Amino acid sequence: MADKLLIPIDLSHKSSWLKALPQAFALAEATGAEVTIMTVVPEVVGGLDWRYSIRGETGGSEELKVDDLLQDARKRLEQIGNEHAADGTGFDVIARYGTVYEEILNVADELPAAQIVMAAHRPSLADYLIGPNTARVVRHAKCSVQVVRD
Repeated sequence: MADKLLIPIDLSHKSSWLKALPQAFALAEATGAEVTIMTVVPEVVGGLDWRYSIRGETGGSEELKVDDLLQDARKRLEQIGNEHAADGTGFDVIARYGTVYEEILNVADELPAAQIVMAAHRPSLADYLIGPNTARVVRHAKCSVQVVRD
C-alpha cells in the first residue's frame, strides 16, 4: 500500500496552496504516495458568510446549510487540485466542518497519512495570542509534517 500525503488548504487564502500543492505533488510523484487535498469549513460564528470564501459570492444571508458548503468546498478542491496536478495524477478531496486543526488531525489519523504538507505564513501578533492552526498540527500530529513557507 502506498503512503498517503495529506494537504490541508484554506479556500479563502490562495497562499495556502500556491507553494504547498506543487511541492506535495512533486513528493507524491517521486515516492508513489497518494494525495488527499482537504479543507475545513470552520464552525461559523453568527453573522459571518462563508459563501464568499468558498464560492466567491457575496450578498444576503440566506439560511446556512453545512452540507451545501461542504459540497461547494469539495468542488473547489477538485478545481484547485486539477490546476496543480500533473496530467494523469490522481488525488482525493475531503471537506470537513469543525475546528480546523482538530479536523486536519482527525483526517490524518483516518487515512492514515504518512505526512502532512501544509503552508504557513509569517507569524503576526495575533498568531502568538491565539495560536495558528499549522503550529497546532505540527505539535499534535502523529505523522511527519512538512511546513511550506509563503
